[in-house]
Amino acid sequence: MGKRAIVWVSVLWIVVVVAGVSSAITLRLSGGALPAQEQSDGSVVVSQQEYQTIERYRRLDEVRGILESDYYKPLDEEALVLGAVRGMLSSVNDPYTFYYTPEEMQQMAERSQGVYEGVGLLLSANKDGELVVLRIFDDSPAIEAGVQPGDVVLSVNGQAVNATDAKQMDEAIQMIRDFTGDRLELTLRRGKTVETISLKPRTITMQRVTHQVLPGNIGYIMIYEFIGDDATGFISAMNDLKAQNVKGLIIDIRSNPGGLLTDVVKIADQLLPKGLIVYTQDRSGAREEYYSEESHWDVPMAVLVNGMSASASEILAGALQDYGVAKIVGEKTFGKGIVQTMLPFRTDGAGMQLTTATYYTPKGRMIHGTGITPDVPVAATVQVGGAPDLANDAQLKKAYDLLTKK
Repeated sequence: MGKRAIVWVSVLWIVVVVAGVSSAITLRLSGGALPAQEQSDGSVVVSQQEYQTIERYRRLDEVRGILESDYYKPLDEEALVLGAVRGMLSSVNDPYTFYYTPEEMQQMAERSQGVYEGVGLLLSANKDGELVVLRIFDDSPAIEAGVQPGDVVLSVNGQAVNATDAKQMDEAIQMIRDFTGDRLELTLRRGKTVETISLKPRTITMQRVTHQVLPGNIGYIMIYEFIGDDATGFISAMNDLKAQNVKGLIIDIRSNPGGLLTDVVKIADQLLPKGLIVYTQDRSGAREEYYSEESHWDVPMAVLVNGMSASASEILAGALQDYGVAKIVGEKTFGKGIVQTMLPFRTDGAGMQLTTATYYTPKGRMIHGTGITPDVPVAATVQVGGAPDLANDAQLKKAYDLLTKK
């Protein structure tokens, strides 16, 4: 049985055992490894392996039964099942492995399409486990209220939030997304100043890629996330800059938290010669490789990164660095070099995300826990997320100088 099948069986056993072990079905043990079979007398013959699995989860059903019969007030059995599933996933101690309800899956799908009801913030965790603003989208309540990149969200409608792990960060972001009232109150910290602002959510359209031509005919492309319209947006921006005959390209992926592996591969394919872009390897040693085609845009490049550039951002930066086609400028990246797989449950629209592999750069470098070290280290002098600022942004200015000197 393959790895994915094992995962599915494990989850199904939780549901089956919680809902059905205490029923009147009689289980009999078979000596072989045949699947469970119902007999004419109503009993069920199960294999040794299946029986051991049932015994392993018997305690779970015992606890459920005690709660339902003895807890001081009635309980929601669906909530008990959800808690059991989430508890199993949290026990692996991986902040990127968790469960999505059908509603959460739907919200994630809407966000990936780029149109949703909200206030226009892209949020993530910083190194201190705080919920921090990465981007503010144009024409949004957040930008109108003066929210800035780098602001730390302390509370949502009076409830304190943090991002010490992925689960708590998701719960905090969910509080913002799920808000259905007239006004949303966020308490923000900027430096030493703490302020509470009131926002009225509305329909937001996210654009993951922006571009322009800098003085000296240097192209500039910022990629906010590797999801949604990022690949098409990048190709469109690249073609526009090509048409303007720019003599160099700066790709800004600072504070880009990552996204889809397939998307970053599409973008890297536009910039690399024929060869390996990235490969992943699972716990059994199985390796999956992703390649670029021969045609690509051959122009002097620099890539801007910082400590919040993670995952897919590190795949792009690592591949361009390994091939020597771009100088990496800025600060060491986050160091998230593991790949997550999303498994939807077709029965009800729920799903689970779990870490399934580690990724490696073309030269075999593992990024997880170490990050990408820039070719040209430059400390940050501005909060990223706004318009390019050659006068005050030391990282951008260094990348610009490298290209103009060439």
